[in-house]
Amino acid sequence: MSKIEKRFLRSGKVKDVYDVSKEELLFVFTDRLSSHDVMLADKIPQKGQVLCRLAAHCFANCEDNGIETHMIDVPAPNEMLAKKLFLIPIEVIGRNYVYGSYWKRYQRGEVQLPEGTDRVLAAKLSEPLIEFTTKFETKDKPLTEQEVISRGWLGTPEIDQIKKITLQLNELMLKDAEKAGFILADFKLEFGIDEEGKIILADEAETPDGCRFWDASKYQPNKIQESFDKQIVRDYLEKVKGWDKNQPAPGTKLTEPILPKKIINKTSQRYIQAYERLTGRKF
Repeated sequence: MSKIEKRFLRSGKVKDVYDVSKEELLFVFTDRLSSHDVMLADKIPQKGQVLCRLAAHCFANCEDNGIETHMIDVPAPNEMLAKKLFLIPIEVIGRNYVYGSYWKRYQRGEVQLPEGTDRVLAAKLSEPLIEFTTKFETKDKPLTEQEVISRGWLGTPEIDQIKKITLQLNELMLKDAEKAGFILADFKLEFGIDEEGKIILADEAETPDGCRFWDASKYQPNKIQESFDKQIVRDYLEKVKGWDKNQPAPGTKLTEPILPKKIINKTSQRYIQAYERLTGRKF
């Protein structure tokens, strides 16, 4: 593809977004990193390429299976040309296991587990769960379906359609995960609406930033699991820097690097391993 003329629009936690034409945007996946809702100054080598190439792999699989996505082309290993959409201001969370924030909320009595699910950390849910959260707040908060409707973001038919697509995509990603020797514990998705009013899968999917992958050979319920994502960074910050008790405020952008080289290299390797195992291709 010839060089794309682009105009900078905005930067997110990981991606820089450029305006390309009336119908198209260019997403540039960077090596930036966030943890605990804080933007770190450290960079993870090859992270941007891994995210872009894995998302492209997933989106191609989606299109082959009747799920429409915003992807048009991948002009560079860390760039994705995408359709312009009206972005629905919520994140959709799919859960196959009891972990992370859901486990914490269960312990506080804020949510119930589906009947037939073991009441232990990292237990497999008897059926997949779908939740919604806010997207553009400093710290995302859970939303009920009624709250999504009352805010005017979606109606019941649109919510049902998103849930149907999410479950369909969950099945596709579970197949990839099984072949890779992974467990897909949970994931997040974003959706947009095109000019014709169709709901379309957007942003990224099946990446270590948006999914929690565990090594199936090491899985044991009622234990903390080893993840193929930035969990290495989270663990370092909580144990060494004490971020579980005294972290910067959500939304803070740090200006000085704080991660040791071995943590950065291990995280980079973990992302590349996730790509190779999920796609069956060398990075």
